[in-house]
Amino acid sequence: MFRVLQFQTSNSKTIFSRNDSIYKPFLHLSRSLTISPLKKQRVFTRHKVSTTETATETDSIGNGRFYYDNVYPLKIGSFDIRHFLVRSNRTRLEEKLKAGKWIPAECEMPYNFNIKGVEPRKKEGGMFVNFVFRVDPAQKKKALEEITQKVQTFLKDKSIVPWFNVRPTEAYLVKGEPFIEDLSNRYPASRLRVEFQGPDIPIETLYEHFRPYGLIRDISLLPESSKDLPRYAMIQYSKMRSATSAKNCIHGMFVNATRLNIVYDMPLKTNMVYNWMASHPRITVPLIAATVAGITYTIFDPIRVFFITSKTTQRFNIQENRLYQWLRKETIDRLMAFREKSDDNDESFEDLSTWKEREQEESKLRNWLKEPPETFIVLLGPNGSGKSSLINKIIQEKRNKVFIKCDVILNSRDENELVSKLARQVGYFPVFTLMVSLSNLVDGLASATIGQKTVGFSSTTDTEIKKILDALTIALHDIAPESLTKKSWYAHKKSRDYLESPMVESYDSAEIPIVVIDAYMTKDKESHELWDHLAKLAALLVENRVAHVVFVSSNIGIIKHLSRALPNKTFNYAVLSDAPHERAIGLVKRHVHNKNLEGLEAAVGALGGRLTDLKLFINKIRSGQKPNDALQDLVAKAIIDVRKLAFGDDSEDAKTISWSGVQFWKVMKELSSEESLSYDAVKFSPIFNGDDTPIRAMEQAELISITQLTNGRPYTIKPGKPLYQAAFTEIISDGLFAATMELQTAEYLLSIENNKIKKFEDELEKLGSLFVKTDGKWLFGSGHVPEPVEHRVKFLLSLLKKRHIRAEEYQKQIEELKKVVAKGG
Repeated sequence: MFRVLQFQTSNSKTIFSRNDSIYKPFLHLSRSLTISPLKKQRVFTRHKVSTTETATETDSIGNGRFYYDNVYPLKIGSFDIRHFLVRSNRTRLEEKLKAGKWIPAECEMPYNFNIKGVEPRKKEGGMFVNFVFRVDPAQKKKALEEITQKVQTFLKDKSIVPWFNVRPTEAYLVKGEPFIEDLSNRYPASRLRVEFQGPDIPIETLYEHFRPYGLIRDISLLPESSKDLPRYAMIQYSKMRSATSAKNCIHGMFVNATRLNIVYDMPLKTNMVYNWMASHPRITVPLIAATVAGITYTIFDPIRVFFITSKTTQRFNIQENRLYQWLRKETIDRLMAFREKSDDNDESFEDLSTWKEREQEESKLRNWLKEPPETFIVLLGPNGSGKSSLINKIIQEKRNKVFIKCDVILNSRDENELVSKLARQVGYFPVFTLMVSLSNLVDGLASATIGQKTVGFSSTTDTEIKKILDALTIALHDIAPESLTKKSWYAHKKSRDYLESPMVESYDSAEIPIVVIDAYMTKDKESHELWDHLAKLAALLVENRVAHVVFVSSNIGIIKHLSRALPNKTFNYAVLSDAPHERAIGLVKRHVHNKNLEGLEAAVGALGGRLTDLKLFINKIRSGQKPNDALQDLVAKAIIDVRKLAFGDDSEDAKTISWSGVQFWKVMKELSSEESLSYDAVKFSPIFNGDDTPIRAMEQAELISITQLTNGRPYTIKPGKPLYQAAFTEIISDGLFAATMELQTAEYLLSIENNKIKKFEDELEKLGSLFVKTDGKWLFGSGHVPEPVEHRVKFLLSLLKKRHIRAEEYQKQIEELKKVVAKGG
């Protein structure tokens, strides 16, 4: 469909098509094509054209270009992904233009306005619209103004607001020659660098040309004294889109014979907040640490509590599922039942709780776990006595349980692995062990830069352990029966509120969480910081009636340590002993399968009922040794252990031992011939002189064991394990070593007697100084010694005589023993 335009000539009328591309063909045809007046009337009846659209032969085709802003999102950096959300199809844009979205219809535009094409500028958020029009060259500027005014009025009335910006789309007439580029590392900016190819342009002129595109913050010219070329001006817009519009419209324009070349000037971004934080590290570093801690508390702590709760309640453990347990019982357990049954239907090493001797301890533990948590439960016994297997059997059917195996935790290569193992056992996840090292590194760097350590930013192993146990406390509190924890809350309130609490507690004992701390305070790690943290955790759980806490240990010294964490309360504790003689013989006979049984009962009698020793003994017999030979091997190993623990490897090692060699020799010599010793008799003997500290230290080293009465008073002393009695006998049978230790004992006792004698002599000397040397009279005037003084002198003389007699005996022993030692035993 062509728009018919009439051009008046002297003799003819010519018809032109709409498109420029066919102007020339129609001009060629106009020489021969003549329209009659009738036809002319018909044409103008169908197409009414305004007088402004009527062109003459003097009119020429003019080209123009609009820049449309706010068509696309600005791409302000490589990370900006908004431009992926919009399409830049050129054909689609042309269709929208001709449909009247951004520009009036061509029939409504003056000067034979015709759209020639579209050039998207996706990076700068706009597009170029090329157009042509016909006008007298003298009226071209006026025509462009009219066209621009009509387009801007159209956009203002329509107010097209895109989804990515609140500003409506605007159109500007391009006055220069825009530099259309696709440089990948150049992005729009709100500051323009206007370079002059010619004389400098004053600020007033620049303002006049650049202000229509948006609010300008500042315009600055290069100082005249500067020798930099080319000369330029810096224009800072308040909005980035204003700068993009100005660059695309004015670049290449001539102002007063000066060409303007415009590029974006990316300013060095200075952040006032960042600068202030960098200049005040003593404030900002602790603030950052507090922020990180807050984020951790808000996001990660609930997740960690959830995972601890899931592990405690066996939420995701398929083995705790009732359906799985039933299926296993009816299938695998039935098929494998023959492996669990022994030939004589007797108990095995793994099922120590079936012993009749253990029924009393098992019953006590079960009853304690049914009661509300009030105090610690302590299960003591030597290594290999079956403590762990007994507590595992008791709480096997319990749902809410936590096992903390201290021996596994402490067997770590470094502190990070220690924290990871503790977190894994309680279900603490996620755990960032690497952050401990990184935070310490940051703390060291901060200390080097600001001169002081950052409070709260550095993280230590102690801090990480405390975080894990705090999260465990929160999780157990959520699991515990509400009736128990609520009454504990009432107890911390006033008495009036406490009376309002329920008098009868209703709870299910199976729902009370149980925390088992196994291998607590092992002998080689008695001073580790983990013990204090676990003791504080246990005290917190018990005092708030949240969970039962069971300590399993072979160290009797934990009673004193735990008393500091939970004072003014007595503990519930059970002590497991070794297997009786008859049961030990039965275990060995069943497992050796009737091999090499000659002298078995005598060997087992000397070996005792310690299960670890019995297992070693059985393995040696199975390997082909006779019972007596196997016993001698175990005794020889025990002798080495006793010598190392009791006397040390050398003199330097002996200084670190809490008792003297003479003191242990005293206990060992008597235990070699007696099954047990009176605790008080040993304590108040001359060698110990009432001090039981060395005796307790020997017990912690497992050289001896102390049995207590029901009231907790120590009663007897026995070897640390039955095998040690045979080892003591073998050690004493060494004549030279025995003579050496007896010599040291005699010298020690002689020194005690000499000290006593010296003390008596000093007192007698003081009493003698009360006499006047000239006449032998008493210092207070009497010629006779007072009766009390006389009795005191006689008493001291009698004691002095006894001490002298003992000293002479010890001296004789020393002389005889020195001869024995000199002869080599």
